Amino acid sequence: MKAPARAVTVISTALVLLVGLAAPALADGPATPAWPDGKDRSALDDIVLFGGSTVGLIVVISLFALLTARHNYTPPPPRADLEKAPGSEAAHH
Repeated sequence: MKAPARAVTVISTALVLLVGLAAPALADGPATPAWPDGKDRSALDDIVLFGGSTVGLIVVISLFALLTARHNYTPPPPRADLEKAPGSEAAHH
């Protein structure tokens, strides 16, 4: 990978982590005490909220990794119709 691609990868990963990890914290409670208390969440609700966001984050990172994966170039095999120079045989030791 070249340096700009690495920088974009690091920055985009940091942004995804920041948004993905901050969103549940922001939605956890009201901003001021003037709001009435809401109903409590069950353990299953917590698992769905935090587990789902974690699984979603893993899926997003995996898709990004698949999209940016390097495709190695495989050269074609050598042709058999090429002439060999005299004296270019393999050395036998």
